[in-house]
Amino acid sequence: MSRDFKGPDLKLVENKHPELLKLAKQFDDDGFIIIDLDLKDQFNKKIIRDIEVIVSKQDFKKNPDYYHYNESPRIIEAWRDSDAIKDLALNRQILLILEILYNAKPLAFSTINFIRGTEQPLHSDYIHFGSMPELYLVGAWTALEDISIDSGPLSVVKKSHKTPIVNFQDLGFSDAPKTTKQIKERYTRYEKYLQNYIEQNNLEIVTPLLKAGQTLIWSANLFHGAQKINNKSITRYSQVTHYHFDNCEFFYNPNFSNRYINQFIKRDIMSSLIS
Repeated sequence: MSRDFKGPDLKLVENKHPELLKLAKQFDDDGFIIIDLDLKDQFNKKIIRDIEVIVSKQDFKKNPDYYHYNESPRIIEAWRDSDAIKDLALNRQILLILEILYNAKPLAFSTINFIRGTEQPLHSDYIHFGSMPELYLVGAWTALEDISIDSGPLSVVKKSHKTPIVNFQDLGFSDAPKTTKQIKERYTRYEKYLQNYIEQNNLEIVTPLLKAGQTLIWSANLFHGAQKINNKSITRYSQVTHYHFDNCEFFYNPNFSNRYINQFIKRDIMSSLIS
């Protein structure tokens, strides 16, 4: 079985894809990279129109309310209703880069589309999606319009991907949550823990203002979140796609698992794979 992901195999990248070595080193050092997909404006606008239509029907899936921080919905699985959203999730440039960085085939399994900033505090995706071996998870966030500093842009914490994985057991919870209220309470404690951790360790928070068509790709454990919205009239149309990899034995839900005693609530992503 493959080992836990510790970073790209830089020697392998240098031998097979020397043109991407600088990018691989940046991903290894900082935990994220920004690439330009050269998307056509009409493609971006097609996704925006599709989201507007999906929302107007008032019949769409969204993240649970306890993962919302304002009234703007976080629309999930919209790739099932939009070929453009699906095409972005399966963008060949993203898939190629991920395969080179991880030396495994990426599996797109989740999309979230945003109309405005989420105002979500800093967090790691690995608190939501686990893999075995560990850390075979990536997020790719694409701006569908130029992002304004006043729209609640995405921030990332440089080098936080190499910090220890945080489990709910580390926060004093030994049993799995039984209610949505308990899930919210635990997640709020997790958010406060990360905030204190970042301050105590003087970690650097950066807020890149992406242009339409640019994509920010981050490692599984990189802390990221959204700034406060200064101007609520400004949109922040964007899409994030999450990827696992085909070298994993299984995937699990960290919210209900306990890594310390090898108790994993496995997640079947096959029905969620975007293909």
